[in-house]
Amino acid sequence: MRWTRWFAASLVAAGLVQVSAAQEVKPTRGGFDTIVKLQATGEERNNQPNLWVFEIQMKSLRMLELPVIDAKTGTKKNEVIHYLVYKAINRELERNKDDGESVPVNVFDAPPGPDIFAPSALLVTEDNGKKAVYKDEIYHDAQAAIERREKIKLLNSVQAMKPVPEASPATDPSPASAYYGVMIFKNVDADADYYTIYLTGFSNGYKLVKGPVAYSELSQLATDKKLAINNELWNGKFNQDWRAAGDFENLFDNTVPAKPGAEESQWYYSRFPDAADDETIVWRKTLMMKYWRPGDRHERFEGEIRMQGNPVWIYRPDEPKSKTDEPKAATALKVDIKRGI
Repeated sequence: MRWTRWFAASLVAAGLVQVSAAQEVKPTRGGFDTIVKLQATGEERNNQPNLWVFEIQMKSLRMLELPVIDAKTGTKKNEVIHYLVYKAINRELERNKDDGESVPVNVFDAPPGPDIFAPSALLVTEDNGKKAVYKDEIYHDAQAAIERREKIKLLNSVQAMKPVPEASPATDPSPASAYYGVMIFKNVDADADYYTIYLTGFSNGYKLVKGPVAYSELSQLATDKKLAINNELWNGKFNQDWRAAGDFENLFDNTVPAKPGAEESQWYYSRFPDAADDETIVWRKTLMMKYWRPGDRHERFEGEIRMQGNPVWIYRPDEPKSKTDEPKAATALKVDIKRGI
């Protein structure tokens, strides 16, 4: 369990995540210049029948300078904050039709209550090998100033926590149930050149994950009937998706050779709730966005911040609840994680 928690922390710090297909990005009206359509694979829909994914529209990552009074000295100084304004819409997700003969892959217990929309965000900066993590904060003075600037009423992450509304059809461009919110980040490193923002809570998608293991271990799990064809596998490569174990014929038929490169990868595999144990880590469906700012700490302005590529939906491990000492046996694995940054 200690190793599992350390490994989860390493994944979070290193940004080791699984990337799915790039999202469609289109210009929108009202300053929401990025729109991220909902996206879900067939495996996601089959393995999680109650899956929901929000469409997210966003304005550019922006900056605002505010006067702040130091509580200790009573002097006033200016503080620069970063903020992200978003519009979130629960869209209808196309489901596979039941032909009456199929059996559900998984049976989940009924939830104790309605699903809750609970958005949260992390901003991670990188500059010359230095990395820092900033959580979205509740900052009422900044929120009021942002609302005046953007000319729209916005919800912070606590105010936005409400039951997930009924899904809206794609033909409705601005349903009444849409959330207009803001993520606020304080004291961001003025020297940082690269930003990555992770948005969670915009989907209830998750995977119960174990790994990394060698491919030979996956084969043994299949032989021991501890890995089924509807478990999912990922090889740790950022440009490849999770795939059903049944797609790897040699795992269930030893007469079929493994594909080239299989033994050189570190593999992760999903577990169903009834097979989870203390070494299982929850990975959440998360939207990842990367930014670049080519300026320096002097005369900063938001126009320098540029999005790199398109936002992508990924699965990312939960942050561990507590930190533990790193076991010596994990030293070699840490080197492999560093290569994947």
